[in-house]
Amino acid sequence: MAKTKLGLNINQLSANDVSLTRTTLESQIDLRIEDAKRRPYRIQTGIKFFNHMLTGVASRACLNLDVQYKRTIAETLDHVIIEDTGLVFGRAIREMLDIRRINGVMERGSYTVTFDEALVTVTLAFDGRAYTYLRGDVKGANLDYVEDMLSTNLKQFFEGFAQGSGSVVQVQFFAGEDSHHTWEAAFKAFGEALRESLLPCPYRAGTTIGLKGTGMEGKL
Repeated sequence: MAKTKLGLNINQLSANDVSLTRTTLESQIDLRIEDAKRRPYRIQTGIKFFNHMLTGVASRACLNLDVQYKRTIAETLDHVIIEDTGLVFGRAIREMLDIRRINGVMERGSYTVTFDEALVTVTLAFDGRAYTYLRGDVKGANLDYVEDMLSTNLKQFFEGFAQGSGSVVQVQFFAGEDSHHTWEAAFKAFGEALRESLLPCPYRAGTTIGLKGTGMEGKL
């Protein structure tokens, strides 16, 4: 088991299978992504709507996904669970991209998803710069609650993912009245953009999308 910073341990590492564990005083997140024949996902964060969103990401990204949250010592809030999951997921994607870079990988993606009245675009760029932007003043993204959780906590998934992966995450809300539809469109668009980012690109073999050619300067 390889140890990294911020309580992260690498359990399994290959171009198609990455498994990580992050343990803090607040939580333990066990996460695995697998590029293989589709199988049932094992997603349990304790937050029903967030589980639903992660299922949508896995389906659209064409990745098998397992996520297990466990409480450690301190009381854990939904905000922390979601952000920590995003961070570990982002780091897993970064590890997969780093290995795939040998043969060349896209490292960027953009996709628009419509879900009933909602319309959302997500754009990703894995060039070592961790930024998150949510744009667009639509009702569905601004309502306080979505199902069993606060809507504002969902932003923390994208924040954590950007930090863990060294990526820019842009979420553009164009339309959305229902909070469930609006956020589901966002997470599905994120999954599709992720799928594009993981595609092979032989032209970039051994290089990154950034002109500096160095990728993520330092991993968490």
